[in-house]
Amino acid sequence: MLTPLAPEHWDATKAAHLLNRAGFGGTPAHIDSLVRSGMAASVRYLVDGPATPVPAPAPGWAHPGDLQDLRQMAMQAGQAAPAGDPEAQKQARQEFIKERRRKEYEQVLDLGAWWLDRMRQSVDPLEEKLTLYWHGHFATSVQKVKSPYFMWRQNQTFRENARGNFGVLVKAMSRDPAMIQWLDLRESRAAHPNENFSREVMELFTLGEGNYTEQDVTEGAKAFTGYRIDPRTEGFRFDFKTHDNTPKTFLSRTDVRDGDQAIDAILAQPACARFLARKLWTFFAFENPSAPLVETLADTLRANRYDMRPALHRMFTSQEFYSPVAVRTQIKSPIQWMVGTARTLEIELPPKQPLLGALRQMGQVPFNPPSVKGWDGGKAWISTSTLLTRYNLAGSLLQTKNPHPSGPVPAAAPDNADSMVMTDEGEPEPTPTPAPVSPSSPRQVDLAKLAPLEIRNDPAALVHTLAVRLFQGSPAPKDEGKFVDYLKAAGPQVNDDIVAGLIHLMMSTPTYQLC
Repeated sequence: MLTPLAPEHWDATKAAHLLNRAGFGGTPAHIDSLVRSGMAASVRYLVDGPATPVPAPAPGWAHPGDLQDLRQMAMQAGQAAPAGDPEAQKQARQEFIKERRRKEYEQVLDLGAWWLDRMRQSVDPLEEKLTLYWHGHFATSVQKVKSPYFMWRQNQTFRENARGNFGVLVKAMSRDPAMIQWLDLRESRAAHPNENFSREVMELFTLGEGNYTEQDVTEGAKAFTGYRIDPRTEGFRFDFKTHDNTPKTFLSRTDVRDGDQAIDAILAQPACARFLARKLWTFFAFENPSAPLVETLADTLRANRYDMRPALHRMFTSQEFYSPVAVRTQIKSPIQWMVGTARTLEIELPPKQPLLGALRQMGQVPFNPPSVKGWDGGKAWISTSTLLTRYNLAGSLLQTKNPHPSGPVPAAAPDNADSMVMTDEGEPEPTPTPAPVSPSSPRQVDLAKLAPLEIRNDPAALVHTLAVRLFQGSPAPKDEGKFVDYLKAAGPQVNDDIVAGLIHLMMSTPTYQLC
């Protein structure tokens, strides 16, 4: 299992696959660069990262505040109202809170756009891809946390530990203010331990169901008592007075007193490495890996004391990672689709409100997973409405009309992800031809670069060039004929509007939804 791929088998298809899975895709030039560098150097660069870490400048508002000061300011707002008028004082306090929430809403939008743009332009794509992975693994939502600063801080923790040691990251999450808020650790004290974090750290973050007992949940909850958020610094504070410091029997250990020791006991369980290996492989390669494959990757994690780099390197250099069951079989998440499209077309992302609105319609908003389990992924990304949103968004980015102005709406995802839009006969549903329009504002996409003038009078060559960029290979034979027919119907003068319409048509196929 996880047999190394021979260097002579390295080619453009495999380089594109690595860029898609260890990042958010790339241009033909990026792919060619990896082909020339070879697999060993390409994987080493991605896994090790740049020699100098890439800074992630924080949004201007992302700095700790004093929660006690905020409460005091709310009280002062009420006191500024006429004395002896309780209703006016109440209303003044409510107005202060309302304004505070409006600012926080704007900060949440700003934070989402900030991270998405970092994904788009980062020269360290695996760092951002792993940050996204950990966000889904330790799923935490601003809906309950409320604080954009806490969410930014957690995002930074993921980034700083992205390819580091898993045990260090789990301990950092137990002290993370957003996680403390999200799973109610701040309410846990020796007299009344709260079991939420204790349960989820085992069930969802480290071991999986069936690898711990209810007694372990109870004893683990005691170990994590006293974990607090310091209201003066918005950082972690350990309150020994509310901590249960008695010895606890937890996962067969009898000497566990605190959260760090509980996490050490978790990491010592054979199930922990298997749990993490399975999740990593599913995210980066394909679903339902075999037990021997999982065990091999788990052995790598154990042998390196949960250092992520050796496991990532072994995964990204294995034959299995580049096998037919892996390449172009994964349905792009909405974030993968959006960021990958911007990188592929070499454009900026839309403004933050329409950007995050589109991601909401497609089913994945950063900093807002649906539950503590994160996003289901896979076929759950695809439905009639989410597919139509993808197609319409492609048209918006290219400034063409809806590719479904009068034709059938695509069906929900079938069992076979390779045929996401199907007819009753089992054939891919033909996408109605988009009608190009003259843009009212300058088009962002450099169509002269994507479709050079010298090949526009050759439909087959133009389709091939765009397919290499959009699909990293040839389109399906039936789709290829449809694309060529579209160009032939347009006449001999293939202008930018026709090219944009063709790209839109290609982005509205099942093939483009896969990576």
